[in-house]
Amino acid sequence: MATDPAVLALDPALAPVLDTVLDAVVVMDVGGRVVGWNRVAAETFGWSHDEAVGRMLGELIVPPAHRAAHAAGLRRVLDGGDPRVLNRRIEITALRRTGEEFPIELSITATLAAGGAVFVGFLRDITDQVRAAEALRRQTQEAQLLFDMTQMASEAESFEAALEQALRAICTLSGWSVGHAFVVPPGDPDTLVSTPIWIESEPGIADALRTKTEALTFRPGYGLPGVILATGEPLWIADTDGSDNFPRLKLGFRGAFGFPLKSDGATVAVLEFFTRSPMEPDPELLLTVRALGEQVGRVFERRRREDREKLLSKELNHRFKNMLAVIQALASQTFGGAGVSGDAVAAFSGRLRAIAQAQDMLFAADREELGLRDAIETAITGSGNAPERFSIEGQNIGFPPERAVPVMLAVHELCTNSLKYGALSVPEGRISIAWGADPANERFVFEWREHDGPPVTPPTRQGFGTKLVERGLAAELGGEVSLTYPVEGLVCRFTAPLQPRA
Repeated sequence: MATDPAVLALDPALAPVLDTVLDAVVVMDVGGRVVGWNRVAAETFGWSHDEAVGRMLGELIVPPAHRAAHAAGLRRVLDGGDPRVLNRRIEITALRRTGEEFPIELSITATLAAGGAVFVGFLRDITDQVRAAEALRRQTQEAQLLFDMTQMASEAESFEAALEQALRAICTLSGWSVGHAFVVPPGDPDTLVSTPIWIESEPGIADALRTKTEALTFRPGYGLPGVILATGEPLWIADTDGSDNFPRLKLGFRGAFGFPLKSDGATVAVLEFFTRSPMEPDPELLLTVRALGEQVGRVFERRRREDREKLLSKELNHRFKNMLAVIQALASQTFGGAGVSGDAVAAFSGRLRAIAQAQDMLFAADREELGLRDAIETAITGSGNAPERFSIEGQNIGFPPERAVPVMLAVHELCTNSLKYGALSVPEGRISIAWGADPANERFVFEWREHDGPPVTPPTRQGFGTKLVERGLAAELGGEVSLTYPVEGLVCRFTAPLQPRA
């Protein structure tokens, strides 16, 4: 290439020196023309020394997006302004002959040459460093997302919450603009139902896409989600404009990919993602989202197992209560024809009701523990007594639900006995119930005490109710029960070894 001799003011003796420098060296005069270009610069940018010298630097290696700033900086220096990039090390992008834009590290210094002032730039291609840093950042982010998703798989309250978190995590990881979820309804494996779960990088960016999606029915083989449902495999569309099976064209998104979520080998949901620009497949991203999908699938499996357990519990509770009703009917017929007193029949029926109430409380408790106060108050109300006649003191400590039956039966028996013979048989009578820890003796103590009732005398025989209280609590809860009969009112005291968590 022929060059203007006016731009060759750089001392020719410097050329061999520049070629020994390991970085690309580019020398520019104050007019913006290249006057020096070493061997590494030729290798880095693709222009030979003869092709580069004499060309405007801004047109040669400065990306179009930075050319205005480059020209403005030159004018500022020529006008005597402050050179903002001199004697500093900065990271910016440059342009190869092929049009590829790549990251460089740049430092510029000003010096004098035979033709006047020149600017000497030392440039280093840092593509590998940037890629390594980005790979490390992405690996760190992937590890954190996988950890978060694993924890979510154990704690998510619903499958829908897990879907939303998965969409958000993948959009964050990939930098894609939009994420959306379809689910496969139970009993219809050939249909995808669009959920209201959409993740958007900007509010409203997916409005048109959402409207079109809701207007379509996706079945196996139809569109991106339909193909994923049919094959059970991820699908990446580099450019939707070139696809003959993408019914949501021209809605502002060119790149798309999606993958299935599976449970027991069957697809239960499809997650899809969109970006504005065409995007070539990213194998690493697909591997990562597959791992994330497995964690979300665990949430679905757990949720389905919990739903089955709830259904089974409801069915067992229903059958148990039906059995109690049958027992009550048989008892009424049997007792009615055997000369048994009405009080005995009522007592038996009351005990059945107490068991039914305990079962209702047990099966309605969607948790690992029940509160002691809750169980006692339920038993009191179920026995037909007014709660205001009871003074209850004690924390609502938790205990396993299966122990609700003996506790509530015992309270029911105490209430029934008090209604017949004790404090609850007179209007002024009161009951105090208290429980708590006795650290000195390392015991848990529960006490029922009656007040202001008729004078009490010890019973001459032990009835079934007394046996139920004494033996039921002691056997089921692993403690000791004592019934005493001071004249002012019955006292029932239950003690058990103090548990560490209590």
